[in-house]
Amino acid sequence: VRRRLDATAAAASTNRTLAATRADVRAQLDGLIRPGFVADTGLVRLRDLGRYLRAMDVRLERAPHNAREAQLQDTIDGVETAYADLLEKLPAGRRRAPEVTDIGWLIEELRASLFAQSLGVTGKVSDKRIRNAIHALR
Repeated sequence: VRRRLDATAAAASTNRTLAATRADVRAQLDGLIRPGFVADTGLVRLRDLGRYLRAMDVRLERAPHNAREAQLQDTIDGVETAYADLLEKLPAGRRRAPEVTDIGWLIEELRASLFAQSLGVTGKVSDKRIRNAIHALR
């Protein structure tokens, strides 16, 4: 994924949508692969991590030709903003509760379903389901 990010740098300098895609994928990658990520991810979710990485690679490969890239990114931005708002309102100790962190994983599944559908997803996922899960925790 990092190699593909580097390979798309020149094209992104003249393509705003691709530049936004690269920034989003880089932030996603840095959020998933960081010091302590194996312990934070846990054994059950670790299996999904490879699929998320493949989905990032597929997305970067297809982004220059995907007419819906910006629209799909708006969907992700909307649920991420709603999730960030939820986290900000929760007491610090509750932010790591399974029902809260599961929403973050649902967002990863949504990304895979939107940008690399052929890789499959775990369970049913949509922006509406994520928003309902967020609303249930408020």
